[in-house]
Amino acid sequence: MIVPTYNERDNLDELVRRVIDACKGNGLDAEIVIVDDNSPDGTGARAEELAKDYPVRVVHRTGKLGLSSAVLEGVKTARDSVIVVMDADLSHPPEKIPEMVAKITSGEAQIVIGSRYIPGGGVENWPVRRRFVSKIATLLARGLTKVKDPMSGFLAFQRSVVDGAPLNPVGYKVGLEILVKGNYSKVAEVPIHFANRKAGKSKLGGTEVMKYVDHVIMLYEHRKPWLSRYLKFSVIGGIGALINTAVLWIAKEGFSVYYLWAAVLGFCVASTSNYILNRYWTFRSKSGIPGQYVQFLLVSICGLLINLAILKGIVEDAMPALGIHEDKASIYLVVANLIAIFVVSIFNFFANSLWTFEADTRHMRKRRSRRDR
Repeated sequence: MIVPTYNERDNLDELVRRVIDACKGNGLDAEIVIVDDNSPDGTGARAEELAKDYPVRVVHRTGKLGLSSAVLEGVKTARDSVIVVMDADLSHPPEKIPEMVAKITSGEAQIVIGSRYIPGGGVENWPVRRRFVSKIATLLARGLTKVKDPMSGFLAFQRSVVDGAPLNPVGYKVGLEILVKGNYSKVAEVPIHFANRKAGKSKLGGTEVMKYVDHVIMLYEHRKPWLSRYLKFSVIGGIGALINTAVLWIAKEGFSVYYLWAAVLGFCVASTSNYILNRYWTFRSKSGIPGQYVQFLLVSICGLLINLAILKGIVEDAMPALGIHEDKASIYLVVANLIAIFVVSIFNFFANSLWTFEADTRHMRKRRSRRDR
């Protein structure tokens, strides 16, 4: 089994003891590979001391290189055909290891996840903020796997699952990477009770959250590249929609501009912002700016015409038919504009992918193909 560590000295003794007891009690020979990222609290030195009395091997790394890369380093070092990955902070119950391994050795599954979110599982005294972050993170991964708790971090798998797999994890959720890119056909989950760490400080902060978001985007690019780019395009479109709507509101409310001209003004400001963000984030474009910007504007103008037609139909036909009278910058006008923007975003995405950024789209496909070989 593999245990990545950074400043976990105070947890190591109990962790090793519980792992060994759980495995011996079920007839399993445990090999514990501790991969330490040069912990300043002496975790690596304490692991070496434990190796004198227990089946522990220690991999010392030169710095804080990250949990995911530590797991991959551990996979290279481990000798067993069935590999277990767990945190060192005692939040994962070692007593569940035999049950997880048994599902693999029996042929029931090739990957087994220790799950907090199936019947019998749960978490201990989590604050509302952490529960919210966990649920959002799980929701973001829903399009990548059907596993209920892909964020668990407690998993067992056959070595063949990762042999030759194009693993390139970012951040701390290597389990999600394996679920998306691993070589397997059967996965199972066993319920676990996720406990609060016994000692030390949680490593989960704003930086790790952003790395996770970046990781999820990369995995969507691997599994569903068009969906990934559309998600990015939609995020940027959402920002553009806020800019568009703000300009529309200010022009109509503050300066009594005719609503269609206010919509045009909102379009001009938002489309320029959208082009810049899509060029450098969604499509990572290397093409020349002037011609590409003109193409983007032409697509956006077509989208604007569709937007205005939808907006006009809602404001001048649908709203009166429903007995809703448009009042200066009313909430109904804003809602009508957002509906029009949503419809147009789909048109804009495909038109820009297949025309404006077509060369960059082809380059991204080739680069992903080379990376995944």
